[in-house]
Amino acid sequence: MAGRPLPGEEVPADGSLPAGALDPERPLSLYVHVPYCRTRCGYCDFNTYTAEELGPVGGARGASRSTYAEAAIAEVRRARVALGDADVPVSTIFFGGGTPTLLSPADLGAVVAAV
Repeated sequence: MAGRPLPGEEVPADGSLPAGALDPERPLSLYVHVPYCRTRCGYCDFNTYTAEELGPVGGARGASRSTYAEAAIAEVRRARVALGDADVPVSTIFFGGGTPTLLSPADLGAVVAAV
């Protein structure tokens, strides 16, 4: 979603994008950050978590691989609301951040299907 309006444009109160933010001739690209890793690399600056940092799956820390796809799909739905009536195609989906293959193929597929 856009962080700032274009110069001279107001931010719509309903959370939608400003009128000039979308060009129907220019498709969107989507980055899906998957913050899970088996081990933390010393050079990594991404927001990532190892299993030891998260604790047990489904634990009280609020982040787990088992619920990630559901949370990502909820974000996709929020983005859809921000697009309003615009029907802009998504030409590229890039999964990155940590180790996306730590998610199950079904979870990765569910995120792609939601997009």
